[in-house]
Amino acid sequence: MAASTSTAIAVRVVALGGLGEIGLNLMVLECAGHGVIIDCGVMFPEEPILGAGVYIPELAWLSSSAIKFDAIVLTHAHEDHIGALPYLLRRIQVPVYGSAVTLAFARRRIAEGAIDADVELRTIYPRRAFEAGPFTIEPIRVTHSTPDSMALAIRTPAGTIIHTGDFKIDDAPVDGQRFDRERFAELGREGVALLLSDSTNVEREGRTVSESSLKPILREIVSRTRRRFFLSSFSSHLHRIRQTAEVAREFGRRVVPLGRRMAESVRLGAETGQLAFAPGTFIESGEAEFLEPHRLAYLASGSQGEALSALARVAAGTHPKVALEPGDVIVLSSRFIPGNERTIGAMINRLYKAGAEVMYESVAPVHVSGHASRDELDEMISLARPANFVPIHGEYRHLSRHAALAIEAGVPERNCFVLEDADTLILDGAGARRGRAVEAGRVVIEGGEPGDPALVGERRILARDGTVTAVLVVSAKTGKIIAAPNLVSRGLVTGNGTSEHMRRAREELAARLALYRGPIGAGEIALKDEVTRAVRRYFSDELDRRPLVIPLIVEV
Repeated sequence: MAASTSTAIAVRVVALGGLGEIGLNLMVLECAGHGVIIDCGVMFPEEPILGAGVYIPELAWLSSSAIKFDAIVLTHAHEDHIGALPYLLRRIQVPVYGSAVTLAFARRRIAEGAIDADVELRTIYPRRAFEAGPFTIEPIRVTHSTPDSMALAIRTPAGTIIHTGDFKIDDAPVDGQRFDRERFAELGREGVALLLSDSTNVEREGRTVSESSLKPILREIVSRTRRRFFLSSFSSHLHRIRQTAEVAREFGRRVVPLGRRMAESVRLGAETGQLAFAPGTFIESGEAEFLEPHRLAYLASGSQGEALSALARVAAGTHPKVALEPGDVIVLSSRFIPGNERTIGAMINRLYKAGAEVMYESVAPVHVSGHASRDELDEMISLARPANFVPIHGEYRHLSRHAALAIEAGVPERNCFVLEDADTLILDGAGARRGRAVEAGRVVIEGGEPGDPALVGERRILARDGTVTAVLVVSAKTGKIIAAPNLVSRGLVTGNGTSEHMRRAREELAARLALYRGPIGAGEIALKDEVTRAVRRYFSDELDRRPLVIPLIVEV
């Protein structure tokens, strides 16, 4: 371990996202008033039917703290690690570090975020350390479902910290860039004070199969496809795009990116050398109109059923360039993100109705995870040999099971910490201990801008319990109620104002108002609160429903 005495300067690990959920990844390392930020991602809402766009981490603590931030370091290019970067850069202007592929995608996100200030992007390379305040950060190559993914070995005054990022141990990677076992083992022999390790697949036994294992499966599917072939995956999954393009070329098919993000990702892949294909391999959708169906392979965005994505429009029959026909084959080559299952299922049903054959993970082996399963997680612990362990990137059950795995692997139970968002860990020469919690949470983003955190809660109430508008007419001259209250409901009871429950609710509200002795007027908050409580109490007691109540007081 780098610092073994109790006089070592303490380092604080602050979890602001990704511990207790899948996505939203954001972590801070702080030492002597300086800090580095690792990743800044988004998360899809659990209930997309409520209309919310995405969540980003609550960033208020970063702005209010007295920490001087020296760097933002990105481990890889997935949206749950870089998607919230523009919102972070509006608050904190520091250099952003990442591999060439990661920065290419980050640059796109920054451009979409319309950041006013110039952002300094610095490329990092495996085994080439760089300085950021009191930290020396060494990127280490790992294998994942997007190229150029990096773990970070961070040398601090309190010892070496390893942050794995997302990883698996792929011994046959598509690009030939193997997981750097040797460097992890060297660091383990030197001494690792703390290992922060990806927990996503801790519930899966064995090892995750190689990304390259998909190519024979894609080859077999394309070989028997008589018309058009479609593959939909995350647009940042350049390894899968590469394998699809290679198989398409074998069978004389041209590759057509569908969707703005997919087309942009293909362009970025070509620029970074990850998609080094001969001219003519990729064509525009307009050119595809002149080719026979069996000469085409489409790469479509929208594997999660996003409403305005290319694949969703194809399924709905509203895409301007592509209309499905019987015999077309569609492969959804991604896992279903929790919360998106119903949306994806509805899209699959529409694809089938159009006559297409659809393949997805639960019916065919068309997706390979980018995350380590239990045997690989155990191997990472064995390589790093950490004195202390914190599982990251997962829901609470994942974190808990990963901590148990670390204990089985020989890390003392007292040195394994299951943290959640807002928790902190203090690391010094004497060991590790929990610190004081900080402010953390989620912010909903709609239309590219942060929204009211209560917005989703209000929509949930509207969807489940409906709404009641309570109308009172009062005299501006006498300050008295001059008409019986009227109730109008939506999504609560049938018959609206004519139902028995609405009649009884009006009677109860009128009785409560007869006892009300406060001031009466359109702007009286206490009166509105009394109306809200009375109406909500009735429907809660009688129907076990808690509608959103809107008091409307009209002065005449």
